[in-house]
Amino acid sequence: MGKHFRKKGSKSSRILKLALVVIIAAAALYAAASHDYGAKTPESATVTPQTETRKKEEPQSQDQGGEAKIPSAPVSADEKRPRGDLPRLAVIVDDGGGQMEYAKRVAALELPLTWAILPYQRYSKETAALADSKFIPCLLHMPMQAEVDKEPSKYIIGKGMSAAEITKKISDALNSLPGAIGLNNHRGSLATADEKLMEPVMAELKRRGLIFVDSRTSAKSVAYRKAKEAGLQALQNGGFLDNTADKNAIAARFKEIVKNAEKRGALVVICHFRPSTVSFLEELNGKYKSLPVQMVTVPEMLSLLSGGAEIEK
Repeated sequence: MGKHFRKKGSKSSRILKLALVVIIAAAALYAAASHDYGAKTPESATVTPQTETRKKEEPQSQDQGGEAKIPSAPVSADEKRPRGDLPRLAVIVDDGGGQMEYAKRVAALELPLTWAILPYQRYSKETAALADSKFIPCLLHMPMQAEVDKEPSKYIIGKGMSAAEITKKISDALNSLPGAIGLNNHRGSLATADEKLMEPVMAELKRRGLIFVDSRTSAKSVAYRKAKEAGLQALQNGGFLDNTADKNAIAARFKEIVKNAEKRGALVVICHFRPSTVSFLEELNGKYKSLPVQMVTVPEMLSLLSGGAEIEK
């Protein structure tokens, strides 16, 4: 019995071992099949970090025009600087009111400009209305006596006038252009050098809450100083853009002005409603946003300087 038992146990062990081998072999075959299936899985189904990085570096899908949208190049430090941090340049266009052709052309521009309109001209009111419709700030361009003028004319502020006369002339001229934000002088190399003549001018502007811009037609001008003493918001001209009718010369002068604005941080300059000047402004209109300075209006310049800073002469 015992011997028979041993033989029977040996056969069972062999069967058990064989079954175990079959199971192991089946498991190996299953693992191999699973590995082959996994190798055929699409790459898009599982994106590894390395694959994700590579995809970001490649051109993106093409647009309807067929041009690949390639990622932009890194932005330089200068390009990142907000335009609000750029030096400011304010351009005043003088002598408005005499004609409408150039005024209409300038009004069509996006350039931030400030107009200065002569009183009592044929198109003074119409020019002011056009500016108002385009939200262009305007100054009264008040005629004042120059050194070459022997006698003041009817509307000029000049020698021999009393404070009351000057006040009335300034008041009447401002009333003729009710939308004016202030005043700058037309000519006036003699008048602006006289403190007594400037005092009533500044007093009337102060009474009305208006501003003053000294055109600085003379280095002897005391007008800006008298305006500040009267407590006015005031600016002074830093140069003329169009002392010539040559558009190329105007363009060259503008480059100098931009450099001066960069050095000073803020600059006001004057030009005029003239053919070559208007043509230059039309060309500038398409590229002024790429300048190394930010062009602003006179009110915007005053807002910038409201902290007490002054524009250098």
